[in-house]
Amino acid sequence: MQQAEGSTFVANISKPIKWVIPDTIRTDHATHLIVQQQGSEFLLFFFETKTILFTGTPEEQIAAYQNLPELEAKCVAKIVMGVENTMLAVNNFIESVNRFNMMIQETKGQENATPSPQASANLSTTSSQV
Repeated sequence: MQQAEGSTFVANISKPIKWVIPDTIRTDHATHLIVQQQGSEFLLFFFETKTILFTGTPEEQIAAYQNLPELEAKCVAKIVMGVENTMLAVNNFIESVNRFNMMIQETKGQENATPSPQASANLSTTSSQV
């Protein structure tokens, strides 16, 4: 009984996280995202559409593209997250996109404009414990 109480106590002690991204991690580009929910978990599937090289005249390239029965999208990552962590990730993502949009609005219509230091600072990485 004491062991269970001790492990519960240790689990409630907050510690900083050292974020480690290995040099060998692969970076893929995703063009599509499919989200599925199973019980209390969300599955996130990231896909990249296959690039097809067409040759010939522009008209021949359009005809070749129109004759394709389908485009292929390869799954480049699958991530499973609990509902609580998914909510944190979604909120952080929305906040980051909103900060980016605000920065774009500040510079909209200004040729060769550089974002204000405030807008640049707003693009900083947002992280949460997920």
